[in-house]
Amino acid sequence: MASAHASAPHDGRLDALLLGVLFARAHSALLVFDAELRLLRANVSAHRLPGVPEEPAGGERTGTAAPAAREVGAVADGAELERLLRHVLTTGDPVRGVRMAGGDGDRVLSVSAFPMADDDGGAPAAVLAHVRDITDRRRSRSRLELLYAAEARIGALLDIGHVARELAAVVVPALADAVVVDIADSVWRGDQSSPAPGAEELALRRAAVAPPAYREGQGVGTLVRYPYASPQSRALTDLRPRLIQYPAHPGPLQSDVPEGQDPMPVPENEADAEPDPGSGTDDGQADLPAAAEGAHSLILVPLAARGALLGLVSLYRSERPFHFDDADLRLATEVAELAAVSVDNARRQNRTHTTASALQRSLLPAQLPENSSIETGLAYVPGTFPGTGGAGGDWFDVIGLSGARVALVVGDVTGSGLHAAATMGRLRSAIDTMAGLDLPPDELLTHLDALVSRLMEEPPDPFADPQRGRPPPAATCVYAVHDPVAMRVTLALAGHPPPVVVRPDGGTEVVEAATGPPLGGGSGTFRSAELDLPEGSLLALYTNGLLPERPGDSLARLRRTLAHPARPVQDLCDDAVRDLLPSRPSDDAVLLAARLRALPPDHLVSVQLPVDPSALSDARDLVRRRLTDWGLREMTLPTELIVSELLANAVRHAPGPIGLKLIRQSVLTCEVSDTSHAAPHLRHATSNDEGGRGLFLVAQLAHRWGVRYSPRGKVVWTEQEIPGG
Repeated sequence: MASAHASAPHDGRLDALLLGVLFARAHSALLVFDAELRLLRANVSAHRLPGVPEEPAGGERTGTAAPAAREVGAVADGAELERLLRHVLTTGDPVRGVRMAGGDGDRVLSVSAFPMADDDGGAPAAVLAHVRDITDRRRSRSRLELLYAAEARIGALLDIGHVARELAAVVVPALADAVVVDIADSVWRGDQSSPAPGAEELALRRAAVAPPAYREGQGVGTLVRYPYASPQSRALTDLRPRLIQYPAHPGPLQSDVPEGQDPMPVPENEADAEPDPGSGTDDGQADLPAAAEGAHSLILVPLAARGALLGLVSLYRSERPFHFDDADLRLATEVAELAAVSVDNARRQNRTHTTASALQRSLLPAQLPENSSIETGLAYVPGTFPGTGGAGGDWFDVIGLSGARVALVVGDVTGSGLHAAATMGRLRSAIDTMAGLDLPPDELLTHLDALVSRLMEEPPDPFADPQRGRPPPAATCVYAVHDPVAMRVTLALAGHPPPVVVRPDGGTEVVEAATGPPLGGGSGTFRSAELDLPEGSLLALYTNGLLPERPGDSLARLRRTLAHPARPVQDLCDDAVRDLLPSRPSDDAVLLAARLRALPPDHLVSVQLPVDPSALSDARDLVRRRLTDWGLREMTLPTELIVSELLANAVRHAPGPIGLKLIRQSVLTCEVSDTSHAAPHLRHATSNDEGGRGLFLVAQLAHRWGVRYSPRGKVVWTEQEIPGG
């Protein structure tokens, strides 16, 4: 029996039928142009291309061929497609996979062209165009590239303004013709806002505008409030992105419409929203990019992360002929989510920095105390500490001591942030306490070194971030004591930059002596150095942040800047900062300078008394005469009682000579010295005790009192406030 295949006709009609079916039902667009580039035939898939004329269901055209210019331009970019087709008709060579824009300008096509000639090998009589719409694939790749760019440019930033500017640079012109980024005003301070009704009252500050606004000031930094029921305020309330399309735009954005004029029509897909893609406000909102004028579509994406409302991103299209679509909305949302995380990270860092800075400022002296023994100047410049968001651990202090002496302190805790600021506060408090005990500089640093060592041994905070850890609280410090009576400076250093001394003739020197290891090593190997300096000499203490680049050269510049004995000390400190530091130093910098003064001779009385009870009468006579000469007669009685009690104790317990010293400054100081190292103790005598009331009486009459020790014995001192200062 003959097969069906054998009985099929072979006259070419089957081939023509098969080709017709394949042509009509191919998934790709197939178009046949004649030698004049007139469209002869087009399949069903070709009808999906914008501008291709309607055809019968069979996919073949009826009637005469259409004009070439109109038909070629309807499919793709007219000039480019025409060149391609004419090249194939002229050369007879096929061309494959040429990308070009669609006829509507909104799509990307891949075009291949094949010559159609008779079997005799003559010139092509027609050309077959194979057109594939690769717009979605191209857009997907473009969107992916934009997301990669956003991640690379925004992901690691920790500055709110920088994040906003990079966000604007990423989306313009890749996604939008214009963008405005507004950040909640509270976020700049490190706080956060929660989405809630009444978002129209939320104050935002303009962080970025692209392209730059056409009005002066560019709108950046402007305080913004969106009106009630506007799309912006609703987006800030419910945190939902919005796509708003305006089919017609009769004029400028509402923010630029003068009062009394009607705004633009209500958008089609947000009929209940205020029609203002320009988001009119009463706070300079008109400073929008020029490209935002005449916008036909708008995307609003709230910036939110970790439950915090951070701001709003507004994207405009006005120059492109096609509107935003849902895919653009999804892309804008993803980019905004990346930016929101970076903004929130920056906000949290700002909050940490603000907290640490506030803690640091509260632990530092609000102002330097006045002291008649020195003329002081201070320059303190906080560092920016990029990438850490913390405050530094530099500190300084001026501490009044007994006997008209004054202590100068400058120190530096390594690291930055809350831990460094807290450690700095603990060390400063410890130094202030030990200075009140009149410890020598080397002994004070030894105790301070032991304290830092104990801090390093403390267990870590169980609630701290284990990834970041806690840096060891190593520190450096310089402690110097100026005695205006002897005109002698005693100092000791713990790993600190050496002080600079400027003599009255302008000569400078660096004090390299008395340098010990940094605090925290536990070695306790500190020693003091004594400097006999003439009146008018300048002593400058500083931290290493003052010498940020090439410390050797910077130290030489510091010496030259300070070598002006006639200039006020504060002016010298200001000059040093301007000369040595950039506008925004990365580390804290402290410069504490003191011009040394001597105690005037007529403000001091010093005598040696025998160990004899009769010396008490001579001492009281001396007190009466001197206080009368100083104009302090009203202080005679309490001062006589204080001197009598201190001398009586010395006569009773000390084996050697006794010294009496009266010093007049802002306070009246009485000092009684002896050769005994026995410490006097304040007792609270009962009604039956015959003694033990002397020091109690002294403590009641004096403003302050204390004891300091020396290799030769001890000194018991009191201070009384002088009426009227």
